[in-house]
Amino acid sequence: MLYHAFARWPGLVTMPFGQAYAAAFGWGWLGVELFFIVSGFVICMTLDRCSSFGEFMGKRWLRLFPAMLLASLLIFATAGFVDRPAGIPKLSAIVPGLTFIDPKWWAFVHGPTDLEGSFWSLYAEMKFYVFAGATYFLLGRRWVIAGLLSGLAIYWVTLAPHLGLAHYALFLLDVPYWAWFACGALFYESYRSGRARAFWAAVLVGAIASIVPVPGVGIIPNMEFVPLLGFPLVLLFAGALTRPSIQRCLSNRFLLFVGFISYPLYLIHEQAMIGIIRELPPWLPAPVLFVVPAGILMGAAYGIAKYGEPSLRRFALFSAGDYARAPARHLGS
Repeated sequence: MLYHAFARWPGLVTMPFGQAYAAAFGWGWLGVELFFIVSGFVICMTLDRCSSFGEFMGKRWLRLFPAMLLASLLIFATAGFVDRPAGIPKLSAIVPGLTFIDPKWWAFVHGPTDLEGSFWSLYAEMKFYVFAGATYFLLGRRWVIAGLLSGLAIYWVTLAPHLGLAHYALFLLDVPYWAWFACGALFYESYRSGRARAFWAAVLVGAIASIVPVPGVGIIPNMEFVPLLGFPLVLLFAGALTRPSIQRCLSNRFLLFVGFISYPLYLIHEQAMIGIIRELPPWLPAPVLFVVPAGILMGAAYGIAKYGEPSLRRFALFSAGDYARAPARHLGS
């Protein structure tokens, strides 16, 4: 949130010492890498709790779609009142988010652009879900991690100039991010089996992921690649699994609350954050310029997470009938 508020569009937010804030929070994009590690861990746990690929994807849809629908409606409803950097979106922009299909794929048929730039990580997530779920139920658990690492190795091989088409195809599948998913999956394997070898393999894969740059780095303002910059996130996750002191720190009420609202907050905050800041007097201290929009958006996200999402899930399960009720036991997975 700090990255999107002060560094993503530094030219749009005018304040004293604006460039200093942009530099200070310019590394905030690394939060997505941590998100991918968490996802690799949680998705492998969810796969172990599912009996079929259909059940797994049904759970993922029930987890992601309700908040996406409500967030998209909220973005459209407020677009005329918030000075969004991208302006008022076209109605067609709602399509990529609601289908979880990457706008890069829609581009082949001159399809819609994206509603929010931050949605890109969800498209990478959905590709990971499909790959991990299909691999798990066709070949078995052990092949999920092997497949992720093999796909990444093939991607690196295709960096050769004469393999440009294959390289682009793997880029469309977001294979460059599979190292982060594999890191989380290995941490889960260590957590599940108690094997130290899997734990250290996760640390190693995380280090490799921190060394190799991914697409987009260096293109977006203030997104510069520094080797091993993301490695502290790997160590943080490792510590959260093994160190009671870190577990206690991460279990305080405020962080649990932020975790509860994190998904809808992620969906709605990016351009609204900039828009609200631009409506405030620029002479206000930077903490105030951040806290006011953050508080407004966290309140909206709480409404979605507490009331909107559960209601839509119940409606979806009721509409689908008894057949769809079985997966409801693990909707939080």
